[in-house]
Amino acid sequence: MKLRTKILWISCMALLAASLLGDVLILSITGKSLKNEATIRAYQNFYEMTGELEQGLLQKMDAEAKPLYLEHYFKKLKDDYSICFLRSGNTEEANGIRQIYNHTALSAEELSQLSFKNYEDGDITCADYSWGNTDYVVFHKNIQSEIDVYRVASMDEVQKNVRRLTGYVLAITFGVVGLTTGILFIILRHILQPLQELNETTKRLAEGNYDQRVTVRRKDEIGQLEESFNKMAEAVETSTRSLEESEKRKTLFMGNLTHELKTPMTAISGYAQTLLSTKLSRENQEAALLYIYEECGRLERLSKKMMKLLELDQEDSLVFTDTPVSRLFEAAEKSCDVILKDKQMTLECIEHGEHFPMDLDLMTDVLINLIDNGVKASDCGGKIVLRAYDNIIEVQDFGQGIPAEEQEKIMEPFYMVDKSRSRKSGGAGLGLALTALIAKRHNISIQIDSKEGNGTRIILQFV
Repeated sequence: MKLRTKILWISCMALLAASLLGDVLILSITGKSLKNEATIRAYQNFYEMTGELEQGLLQKMDAEAKPLYLEHYFKKLKDDYSICFLRSGNTEEANGIRQIYNHTALSAEELSQLSFKNYEDGDITCADYSWGNTDYVVFHKNIQSEIDVYRVASMDEVQKNVRRLTGYVLAITFGVVGLTTGILFIILRHILQPLQELNETTKRLAEGNYDQRVTVRRKDEIGQLEESFNKMAEAVETSTRSLEESEKRKTLFMGNLTHELKTPMTAISGYAQTLLSTKLSRENQEAALLYIYEECGRLERLSKKMMKLLELDQEDSLVFTDTPVSRLFEAAEKSCDVILKDKQMTLECIEHGEHFPMDLDLMTDVLINLIDNGVKASDCGGKIVLRAYDNIIEVQDFGQGIPAEEQEKIMEPFYMVDKSRSRKSGGAGLGLALTALIAKRHNISIQIDSKEGNGTRIILQFV
């Protein structure tokens, strides 16, 4: 059962129960009120009748005249609900009671068995009586200790009015409940429509459509729920996309790694088989062993850079310290001294006392990789410039430059602009990928300004 149906059903049942309870109370109070009014009217009529009868009986009458007067009075009254009994000493009559007037089905014995009680502290008593489906109120008064006068007041009209009123009240109640149900249905549909949309969007999100969002139209709790859902969906999409990209990068990384490992391993295996199966001269043996040594060295460097990449790809936070640029330049210059001397190149460092928050070892690796690439791209006798100003560090060479179509790809793992030159110099295409990852962890943006034949300028901007 849907939530809307449940709410509607419970609300309608609660409203109907409350309305019916109210109807019962109203009808009960109204029924008592109508019965009291009818009883008061019957009492007034009975009071007037007995008062008139008492006035007539004040005249001195003998024992024979009194019954005749009573018969004449009640026949003249023509009230079928009036009853009169005369108590006499005549033993021939039942219980010594003579029936003067009685058009009802009640006998003197039945009347005597009713539980009469005083009405308004007077000498008139009354009792409730039911016969069939009709209720009655019986009034009684004893006159001159020998005359018992009764008046039976029917409550049939009161009961009809109560039944009629019950029908009206029930019709109004069910009409109000029906109208309320319709209004409540429309209101609930309007209120719960965002939840339905949210449910459908959640299903689509669970199916893998992570770009799904709901439109926030309200500022109440449901609107806040929609905003929270959109934030959650945004986080799920970002996380999922990040995982997918990471998985793709790892797949590409492993594919390229396999390819890069295959070349030196094949060469090492080939040279080793040659040394084992072929008798070579001393010079050729040394050349083969030197090649195996160089390829092993390249494999070692490749594995170290690979491990560095894998370590940096984790989300562990780095601890940065405010470090002077002069110290960073000095560390990079010492590490690159050998490769610079091999090509008779110079390193020019320009700084003005700048300080940046960094991990010194990692940032030294960044500059070493950039200087190494600059050296590889430059001719002998050239120079590399390290420059710091504002919140920027630049590494500039005056070598071959990078083609425009290659500039967006050089930060990818194992990508090399000149593959033959890179492998010849022992490169594997991981230096700039490592540089990009370190820069990302330092919140540093990298810009490349390069033209073929005019060298390259790498700009590291601390954000």
